[in-house]
Amino acid sequence: MSALAVAGIGAGIQLIGGLFGGGKRRRAEKRAAQKAARLEAKLGQLEKNRQAIVNPYAGVKDISSMAKDLSGMVSNPYANLGVATQAADMQIEQTDIALANTLDTLRATGASAGGATA
Repeated sequence: MSALAVAGIGAGIQLIGGLFGGGKRRRAEKRAAQKAARLEAKLGQLEKNRQAIVNPYAGVKDISSMAKDLSGMVSNPYANLGVATQAADMQIEQTDIALANTLDTLRATGASAGGATA
């Protein structure tokens, strides 16, 4: 069979497939359009019959009567609690002393940065 005959058969199959596929596509488009029209009509009906929105505060001029002072109901049990900082200060001092002693030891043994360059 020649290449021309094979190409002709392939083109014929594509043409037949296109005809069947085109009809199927048109039917699907028609169904989709009908469904869209049905849903649009339903939406229009719902919009036409929906309840009006009512603002319950439409006639209110002053709303200050709604506010209440609730400060008497709240208390802070930690308001008069003192904070002990003496222990933290002592620990800071001890750390400073330990660091100073370490630097003195390094300087005395020649292990500090200055000892490396000497």
